[in-house]
Amino acid sequence: MRLAADAEFLLREVEIRTLASLASARGETGAPELARFGAWLDTGSHPGLSRIAEAFALGEAEAELVALLYAQSLSEEVRRALAALDPGLLPLWLARRLIPDLRLDTLATAAPLRRFGLVEVQGPGRAELRLSLAEPIVDRLCGLRPEIAELDARLRPMAGPIEETALTHRLRTLLAARQGGLPPLMLAGDIAPREVANALTGLGLLPLLLGAADIPEVPEARARLARTWSREAALDGKALVVATAAGRDDALASFAEQVWGPVVIVGTISPGCFSRATAVLSPGIARQDPAAPWRTAFAPWAAALGSPFFRRLASQFRLDRTEIDALAALANVELDGLDADAARAHLWHLAGRAHQAVPLPGCRLQEPVFGWEDLVLPAALTQSLRRIEVHVRHAAEVFDDWGFGRGQKGRGIAALFAGPPGTGKTLAAEVLASSLGLRLLTIDLSQVISKYIGETAKNVAAAFDLAECTGAVMVWNEGDAIWGIRGQVSSATDRHVNAETGDLLSRIEDFRGFTVVTTNLRHAIDPAFLRRFRFIADFPLPSEGERLALWEQAFPVRAPLGSVNFRALAALPLSGGSIRNVALGAAFQAAEAGGEIAEWHIEAEIAEELRKEGQPAPVIDWRAS
Repeated sequence: MRLAADAEFLLREVEIRTLASLASARGETGAPELARFGAWLDTGSHPGLSRIAEAFALGEAEAELVALLYAQSLSEEVRRALAALDPGLLPLWLARRLIPDLRLDTLATAAPLRRFGLVEVQGPGRAELRLSLAEPIVDRLCGLRPEIAELDARLRPMAGPIEETALTHRLRTLLAARQGGLPPLMLAGDIAPREVANALTGLGLLPLLLGAADIPEVPEARARLARTWSREAALDGKALVVATAAGRDDALASFAEQVWGPVVIVGTISPGCFSRATAVLSPGIARQDPAAPWRTAFAPWAAALGSPFFRRLASQFRLDRTEIDALAALANVELDGLDADAARAHLWHLAGRAHQAVPLPGCRLQEPVFGWEDLVLPAALTQSLRRIEVHVRHAAEVFDDWGFGRGQKGRGIAALFAGPPGTGKTLAAEVLASSLGLRLLTIDLSQVISKYIGETAKNVAAAFDLAECTGAVMVWNEGDAIWGIRGQVSSATDRHVNAETGDLLSRIEDFRGFTVVTTNLRHAIDPAFLRRFRFIADFPLPSEGERLALWEQAFPVRAPLGSVNFRALAALPLSGGSIRNVALGAAFQAAEAGGEIAEWHIEAEIAEELRKEGQPAPVIDWRAS
């Protein structure tokens, strides 16, 4: 491994000093103990070591120990020289001979070196301890970014635009009010995590989000996570934003009290849960109007488009200031010559595509292609879907402008679409997305749900983050797989799965956009979860008249369709999805034969479609009228 220049310099310096000191310990020379590093650190000769010493207020002897253990990790010469005196990892007695100022209490569990996991120890007693440098610290001194699985799997970066707001000033004041070296735990209540993240970014901190569901239940694992986070946060200038979850208050409080550094908790939790000092961020604190960046960026159009439209943009699309400004540079030119209604529609469309989405496993972001004319459903069901569209379209106006959002627990509009396969549930969601001018974010639950505790919450958080940025309509297919009737709780894993299930539905309610959950088995959905959906739409198998319309729509105008008796086909009890599959399969058969799509192509594909469902091929009366 080739080291960075700083790392090579540090290793060479420590090797020289350590080998000279070891020679002295063997009585070979009169060299003094390990040479002092104090002045060397003060000059910043090695930024990595200086940063570690500064972050944890290490004394000179402690910094020397870190450097010595760094040499033990990477220098073959140093390892051989140490082994000549005592085989194995560096014993504490030898470290104290090389660094006489190193006190025994330096390795106490509450001292920085062990409290934050900088140094790892083995051995039964203090005097017999053997020492090594934690691998993440070795990585840092080598100039590498440490990869720490237990943090990477749980935490999501939330850095936002650097802005000075009232919340920024409030957080600055609280972070300065330290007791025993710790700032108070800050309780944000219903302030959105994104607002908290933006305020922390304005203080020069890097905020990361942790869901309470991802906090380990085992106390030892919880303490280890807190220690690891505290170390990395101190070295990188990070702050922790923790989102509460039902039934996780005790674990959250235990974890937060062990974290050394800034912690902001969003959601509902009582200050009485904590023994550490807390500070409640006032819910009435003056916040920046989220629509202000939009009005500023589109100042030439502000009067024509109107403040309500900008509030609707800010509510639907969570774009940062850079993305809004980039959008304005493009859109201000394209809006010229359009009337106000056309300008609003065009800007809305562009805003929904402005965020550069990073692909996520199990998530497919797509442009809708179907419209209301492509839906063939009973009139009453179509009317229900139109009603859902009205609620989504005017949510910002009713909740924000008219005040109906006050005291409202959930701003999200969640709908359950239930019915047999192929009855148009996903198609209806796509039509609604198209009508609303939004993209469709389809979630594959098989890739999102994980058997590993904590992984599901991480995947769900990433999906919601993508939906909030893009404003897309979220579609969770086969909802019975996660919201099915809960079984008996017999283990910690069962309790965790139930907590994740409830947490996911709470996330849907809190999501400011529109979510559709589809299921083939409405009766399999837990009644406790059914009550949480604002709309429930049942999709029946199509009637004969509806099947006739579906068959007539199934073949595009340009398709070389021969003479086909659609009334004969409509007599067969097929779903809309099956009809589309048959039409497509018949088209491929005709293309292979080099002729028109004929009745016999369709009949063969119907037999194949029914064979997949374990049903016999039907007898079609092509002469029926």
